[in-house]
Amino acid sequence: MNKIASLIFLIVLSSCGSSKEITTVKHANLPTPIGPYSHSTSYGDLIFISGQIGIDPKSNTMRAGIQEQTLQIFENLKAILQDNHSDLDHITKTTIFISDMKQFDVVNKIYGSYFKNHFPARSTIEVVSLPRNAVIEIECIAVKK
Repeated sequence: MNKIASLIFLIVLSSCGSSKEITTVKHANLPTPIGPYSHSTSYGDLIFISGQIGIDPKSNTMRAGIQEQTLQIFENLKAILQDNHSDLDHITKTTIFISDMKQFDVVNKIYGSYFKNHFPARSTIEVVSLPRNAVIEIECIAVKK
């Protein structure tokens, strides 16, 4: 009986020790990162998405205005999530960086239109400036489907 219990213990122990790695996905349909970072990394079922600004991936130029930049950010987030076997419904946390809190209502309406099944936990922070003179940046954490 002790041999069977020992064997079961070893099987359970070895299955618990499965190694997970931090992985990076190469994204073909996104603007080139503007610094030494990845658009996303994952660890197990968790996906960490770097802050996205409203750069159009086709022209590699910044969209004009808060509304256009926010819409572009969500399109870029959708592409990143798809490449990571996920979608907007699997975002658990977002952080929004905005250069003018007076634009919060515009962002909030657009943000709300992208979530149907649940709203992720969220923080919104007003900042002095963002890369490439963007007026908004959104980062998030999601899980795989």
